[in-house]
Amino acid sequence: MQNATPNTESNIKNLAKTYGNQIVRRDNKFYDIEHLGTPLSRTDVETMLINRIHAEHPDVPMSNELIKGLFKLLIEQRHTDTERCFQVWNGTAICAPGNPDRLLMKRGSVSANVWSEPEYRQLRVNAADCGVVGEFFDVFFQRDEEREHFLNWLAWCLQNEGDKPAWAPFFYSRSKGTGKSTTCRILTELFGAHNTAVQNNVSKLTQQFNSTVLTSKLVVCEETQITPGSPQSNAIKTFITDSDVLVERKGFEAERSRQYCCFVFTSNFAPTWLEEGERRYYVMEVDHDGRSGGPRAAEFAGLVGRVHQFLDDPANVARLYNALMQRPVSETFNAKSLNIAEHSTPVMQRLQQNSRQTVLDQLEEQLNERGLVVLPEAAVAHFVRKHLNVNVNQTRHLMDELEWQKTKVKWGGKDYARAIWVRPGYSIERGKIYGPDFPTESVSDYLHREDPMSDIEVIQ
Repeated sequence: MQNATPNTESNIKNLAKTYGNQIVRRDNKFYDIEHLGTPLSRTDVETMLINRIHAEHPDVPMSNELIKGLFKLLIEQRHTDTERCFQVWNGTAICAPGNPDRLLMKRGSVSANVWSEPEYRQLRVNAADCGVVGEFFDVFFQRDEEREHFLNWLAWCLQNEGDKPAWAPFFYSRSKGTGKSTTCRILTELFGAHNTAVQNNVSKLTQQFNSTVLTSKLVVCEETQITPGSPQSNAIKTFITDSDVLVERKGFEAERSRQYCCFVFTSNFAPTWLEEGERRYYVMEVDHDGRSGGPRAAEFAGLVGRVHQFLDDPANVARLYNALMQRPVSETFNAKSLNIAEHSTPVMQRLQQNSRQTVLDQLEEQLNERGLVVLPEAAVAHFVRKHLNVNVNQTRHLMDELEWQKTKVKWGGKDYARAIWVRPGYSIERGKIYGPDFPTESVSDYLHREDPMSDIEVIQ
């Protein structure tokens, strides 16, 4: 830039600083940080930036001198002014909420920060009120305690945007048109559409190349259906609770990365797949009279329309954000652990009871079908884990409810006693089984016969 006029030189420096953090380079290719999956040639980059400058800075004269000097500074020269040259990308993209820097330098290369501050937060709005959104939530939530617990969760997530909660709200309604999607739009506007991933079901979240989802701040999974005990189910549990997870981007090696996702789930089907004692989902039933086809459907539809109109104005979103940022979160609220004993909703209690009863019925049916009278604890634990998708820690409670008794017996030639369950009405004395209409038989002989429960592995 030695021969450039003072005005041109100033424009070059200013433009280089403006656009230097929008492009990264790697292996002689260039990447727009908004589209990291698409490599660009130098010609592509130069053409793209010329178009951007023309559209965004129409007052700057686009002379050959300026264009040549700009790309020489951004691409060709080696210098330490990191704000005015395209940096070497290390191949990682992270979500760093609250950090306005788009590129994060570490040991000479940069990670791309995909989080960006929502535009409404840049407005000078000091007012704080929920507006029509507060009215909407009064109708949407059927119980005050559920509304307050959700608002505490939402306020905590916004007030601690650089952290993540360890449980997720789950909105369930059998009917359509209850406002689940509207609630998700409210959240999307608050966290920023650029920082939000909305998807049907959980397939993209658990697929191989999941970096786009896991580098979002808010993840909304609609129409959620999960197979209990599946790798998909276990992966989602990890994503909800763990800050460090394995993230994979197409064309790059999978790597462990920090994620800050807040998850929200919705469904028109009851999540009967929830395991007993599950503490990662706060399930709320949101059926109400304003649902599609309900007696107050027209009134609720009008309310939903006013909510969307409210959200169309960024200043209104700013006032809602301010209200949530100023909301006092109860000291008893814990974003890191969901106390299901204290905060279990009616639908959660119903699902837990139905799930437990179903498991009990299945276990009792299998035991009765095979006519078993004694069974090693290891075999029971294996069966309930593999076939009933129940935590092995629940084995004792399940067998207790079926009134089986646990004792310790030596068998199989071992010189130490092992835990064994005995059917009601039967007993074990001196290594022999006694019971009604049952020929006296040693535990060892009984368990060494052809396995009467073919799907249970007896540990010998």
